[in-house]
Amino acid sequence: MAIAQQLQSFLHEHHADYELVCHPYSERALDTARSACIPVKNMTKAVVLHDEQGYLMAIMPSMNKLMLRWINTKLDRHLRLATEKELRKLFPDCDSGAVPAMGAAYGMSTCWDDELNSVQDVYLEAGNHRELVHMNREQFKELLQGQVHAAISCDPEESEAYRTG
Repeated sequence: MAIAQQLQSFLHEHHADYELVCHPYSERALDTARSACIPVKNMTKAVVLHDEQGYLMAIMPSMNKLMLRWINTKLDRHLRLATEKELRKLFPDCDSGAVPAMGAAYGMSTCWDDELNSVQDVYLEAGNHRELVHMNREQFKELLQGQVHAAISCDPEESEAYRTG
């Protein structure tokens, strides 16, 4: 499978400067970073959440855990994880488990982690388990312009109080 069509169209429409990076098959963002020989802090992962207000994509470094209680408090929402069935409907051009960390490409509100400000290069799933989209941080931020960003994730070793709800 090639890059997800909706993602590719979005990147093209926004004249994004990016490259595709091939890697050995892997299913988890953290494993993908390792198999592609890129720093885990540069590999993003997308967590899709929803509540009565709609869907929200949270984007963070692959090694981190989402602080769901904190994001709910910060955004005054009652978000919970989207189901696999919902993800298949929202991302029909993507392989299961390969959601690109670019909610705007799918018309989805996004909240991205401030920790991504500390890296020069960002990698995201291309919608399959064998390719990544690579761009510099400034390009990534430009594509997410107007979206919320905050400290929404933490190292998995941190306190239980900050783990995904």
